[in-house]
Parts: sequence; structure tokens; C-alpha cells
Amino acid sequence: MAVIFKIPGIYIRVQSAVYPYKNKKHRAASICLNSWPTMFKLLAVLPVLFLSFAMAWAQPSNVTGLSFQLVALSRVPDGHADNVSSYTAKDLRPLALTPSDYVHGVFVSIGTGQGGRRKILALDTAASTSWVMCEPCRPPLHQLGRLFSPAESPTFRGVRRDDPVCVPPYHRLHSTNGCSFAFPSAIGYLARDTFHLRHSERSVVKSISGVAFGCAHTTTGFYNEDILGGVLSLSPSPLSFLTQFGSRAGGRFSYCLPDPTTSHNPSGFIQFGIEVPSLPRHAHTTTLTVSASGYHLSLIGISLGNKRLDIDRHILTSHGCSINPAETITKIAEPAYIIVARELMAQMNELGSKQVKGPPSSPLVFNKISRRVRARLPNMVFHFADGGDMWFTAGKLFQVIGTTARFLVEGHGSHRTVIGAAQQVNARFIFNVAAGRLTFAEELCSREAA
Repeated sequence: MAVIFKIPGIYIRVQSAVYPYKNKKHRAASICLNSWPTMFKLLAVLPVLFLSFAMAWAQPSNVTGLSFQLVALSRVPDGHADNVSSYTAKDLRPLALTPSDYVHGVFVSIGTGQGGRRKILALDTAASTSWVMCEPCRPPLHQLGRLFSPAESPTFRGVRRDDPVCVPPYHRLHSTNGCSFAFPSAIGYLARDTFHLRHSERSVVKSISGVAFGCAHTTTGFYNEDILGGVLSLSPSPLSFLTQFGSRAGGRFSYCLPDPTTSHNPSGFIQFGIEVPSLPRHAHTTTLTVSASGYHLSLIGISLGNKRLDIDRHILTSHGCSINPAETITKIAEPAYIIVARELMAQMNELGSKQVKGPPSSPLVFNKISRRVRARLPNMVFHFADGGDMWFTAGKLFQVIGTTARFLVEGHGSHRTVIGAAQQVNARFIFNVAAGRLTFAEELCSREAA
């Protein structure tokens, strides 16, 4: 088994090897350096890499499991806004759906005693760490429940500037002896507290103490749908929830995103370690490359309908492809998207549907969507370098309202391809981070909240 970490100018391959001494697994790393500047780059990131290895794979034999509730978001009624202990997925109310409604979150309670707050955090496989909005927070975004109050939780501890986790991208604060962060959507400082994760609506709650997370006091451009209280990170970064739980999860997690368009208050679960389900034999598997920015796939081609599109392979590989449910709909790198859009308009024209004109950068919208046309809307396939194919049915590509259909894939201004939540619904994804593999298969993810 090998894991490849990519850093500009550096490639680090961590190879698992079994030695007879005390029947324990040991790992050896082979590092390829191509210049003295590269050596300095390596020295700069060694603390981060060491921390990641130590937290995620220190005890490979101690693999256990964990699962907790995942919901497709809808707005909560005002009467429950201050309830910190009793709301469940059944309290959520459906809205008229738009692409932004393909937002999925997890129930997490943070803190202990009077300071405990139950939150719904957005699922994100690219964020470097989990974070929540803390008192005081500007602007004061409406969310489910009250803001998390560090002063009211007796188990809350700020991360000190001399803590081993306070390394870039985090910053040591000499004035307060703390450790700060500045993400594109949130600014605050690092802390630790207890996370309580609901296994299901009626079963016991799993508590994990000392989880490192960001306590945000300023947010910018964080569209929380009046529900989200922050972000739960499942990235491979050292301070993600996945990495902190990694020694017990064996580097494996799985989710199946419920489709908000087909069920009332749909919910499911995220599983870790031994609770990750097995997939049928027809499941597809492809290579998963791990980097500080998330999980990447080797996309080399795209098909629309029954036609393999004439997209230069270099365009797709040079712009890259990742998978992240925090991206509500799929974005295709603009040079490739232009070709996809052109072919889609041609195929829709053959069906008798015309594009609804709008600004050049607006989403593709088509009219005259009769029953006959709807039944013949094209599918799309992503082709990967190792032979794996990821199919997106027409139901995942088009939002049909009356006789109008919106294409739930965009690309204008996109520098890379990201597979978003709308195209991941009703499919099981298993991330084997340790082995560098992503496995996926169609599955009905939705279930009614009890």
C-alpha cells in the first residue's frame, strides 16, 4: 500500500511494509528531491507532514468504527431556532429547490455543560479544519440554535501558539498566546473541545474529546442557508476531523448523499472505519490522489449522451479534477465546459428544445421540455485514466420545472473540475485514503426522517 502526497516540487511516497518485530506494521517514506530549493520546501512542510502521519496512522491496528447522521438541508421553523437539544431532521422544512439547496450537513453537538450547542455543519472534503461560528461573530448570521459560547463550555481550551498544531496555514499570536486562522470564508482562532455525534435519531451519542477546530468570529461569503453553523472537514489535512479520528478509522470513510428533490427531509449517515459498508461487485474504483487541497481524480475524458467529446486530454489533466460535496453542483474547467455546452445545445436542439437566452456567463436553461423530451435528456460520463467511469444520469444533470430545464453543471470562470453534490446524490462513495482509492456505485440514499 502506498500513499502519495503532492507538494509543488516534491513527491512523497509513503509505503507500508510489514516487519516481523513484535508483529507491528512500520512505514518507510521515500522522498524524491530534485534541487536544493526543493529541500527547503520540504523542511518547511515537515512539521505538517509529521503531524498528519502521527495523527492518522500512529495506530493502524486499532481500527474501530463511527457513523453519524447526514441530512439534505431545508429551512428550520423559527419556533425551533433557540432549541439547543431537541431538534432532529424531522424539524427541517422543505423549500422550493434551487441548485444552492444541494447542501448537505451533519448533526454535531459541540462543548459540554451549559455551553453545549447542537449544530448542523456543512460537509467539506477540502477545508483544512472544521470550524464553527463562535460568540461574538460578525456578521450575525441566522443559524440553527444559538452561537457556540466558548466561555460557557468547561471543556473548551484555546490552542496555544507553542502547540505543535500551530503551524502554517495557522498563525502564532504573540499578543494573546493563541493560534489564529484566516480562511476565505472565516477568521478566528484554533481551539479544542468535545464533539458529540448522533449515530441516529434515537440511539446513543458518541462523544470525542479534545477535537481541534476553528472558532470563527468573522465570516465572509459563507452562505449558510440560515441553518449551517460552520463546516465539518473530511479533508486529508492534519487538523481535519477525519485525520484526527484517522487512527481509529483506518483512513476510510463513506457517505451517500440523499437527494433533496425526491424525499421529504431525507437523511442518511457518514461511516468511518469498520462501519464503512461493502459495495456490490459492479461498483467502480479509481485512483484517489491526496493533497493538502483535497481528493483528486485522474479525469481524461467526458461523454455526453452516447458521444465521447473531442476534448484534449491535456486540458482535463492540466486543470485537474477533485470531488467535494461542499460544491453544490459540478464545475467543469472552462476550456472543457465550452465544448460540453456546445454539444449539449446541439443535442437539445435535436430534441426540439431551445436555449433560453441569458448573459454569457449564466447557467444553461432550455425550454419546451415535454414528457417526450424529458425522457430523452442526455446522461454524462466522466472517464478516468485507470478505466473507471462515473455516470451521471439525466436526473442528476437537469432540474426540470414545468417545461423548463436548467443544466446543473457550470464552468464559466472555472479553473478546475470539481464533482459537486448534485451529481453525487443517490450514490455510495467510499474513500480509502490510506490505499489511495475511491470506490462508488449507485444507491438509494434517502430515507424519511423519523
